[in-house]
Amino acid sequence: MQTSPATSALSPSDFPPIPCPLLTSDESLFHACLENLTAQRCHIQCKPRLSEILQDENVAGFLKICQRHIDFLIYRKEDWLPMVAIEFEDDSPGKTGRKLRDRQLVHDIFLAQGIPLLQVHARDINQIDTLVHKLTAAWQQRNTHLATLPPPAPEPPPPPPPTKPLTTRLLTTPLTKAACSAIS
Repeated sequence: MQTSPATSALSPSDFPPIPCPLLTSDESLFHACLENLTAQRCHIQCKPRLSEILQDENVAGFLKICQRHIDFLIYRKEDWLPMVAIEFEDDSPGKTGRKLRDRQLVHDIFLAQGIPLLQVHARDINQIDTLVHKLTAAWQQRNTHLATLPPPAPEPPPPPPPTKPLTTRLLTTPLTKAACSAIS
């Protein structure tokens, strides 16, 4: 049996991928700043793909979002509802090449969903009052948007597991049939 290239083990000559940090040093510093500012009152996710956040039944729509991510997403603690998205700007090589078209697409997607998208630059990390003001205003904006939406439909209860009626199960064994005929 021949194994496919995707499932075969890597040999030393295959040059396996090299792990790298998820966050740059500036992004890591900003994440720590967010953790301190929010004091665990919400969840913070780093670099979630848009396809993990949004659902698009349309294939073309999915293809537009499947390879894109947002730098940080802040969720409500009680139900993990996305509240504020953050694009973090620093001078890392991966950020400088991002196309304006991609940024506009991400901006339009979050705008359509009513999720505020903040642009924060690395040089703004030390301006705590400004960050707190931006985050608070964005959170309030999202709450205002959510208040205008109709309440979600309640999820239907799960159906009960299928079972055979008790009498049917009893009459299927020969002993039970004999016992029933002796009683009647």
